[in-house]
Amino acid sequence: MINLVEKEDFIEVQSSMPGGQRILILLLSIFPLLAPYQLIIRPQWDSYTNIFFFFCALISAGAVAVSGFFAWAAFAGLNSRLRFDKKYDLMTYSCWAPIVPKRLTYSSIKDITKLHIEKHDWSDGSPSYSFVTKTSDGKIFKCGSSWSQGEIEGIVSKISSFLGRTADL
Repeated sequence: MINLVEKEDFIEVQSSMPGGQRILILLLSIFPLLAPYQLIIRPQWDSYTNIFFFFCALISAGAVAVSGFFAWAAFAGLNSRLRFDKKYDLMTYSCWAPIVPKRLTYSSIKDITKLHIEKHDWSDGSPSYSFVTKTSDGKIFKCGSSWSQGEIEGIVSKISSFLGRTADL
């Protein structure tokens, strides 16, 4: 979810994964664990040296991997914030997650060389778009992701006009 906060002295792009969404993804990670229970634990196999057990073990391993992926997404999904403060001539980038400590990066607004949109093409479905800021020292800061190109273009144009710059759309 992308949120744009505009004040007189600063403009801020916030991208976060709501707590309810994290909990829902974590709860969904439990569902694939039914496969190992139904295929390995419940039947109480007499012999583990047959082809049927091998296939059940293979399916169960895949289900555990899917469950782990969902749990990882719930705990490691990043929140990010990109703040442009005219009063202090400062751009602040911060990102964090429940299992990732908060990381802060500071740059001068004068060091910003490029404001643009990055398109992410996916093998299935429509592309997504992110807001990207590049500084003179080569650092790249990505904030927010949306399926709507217009939403990200609006954010880029508002920040560009706030900073008195042109954007590379």
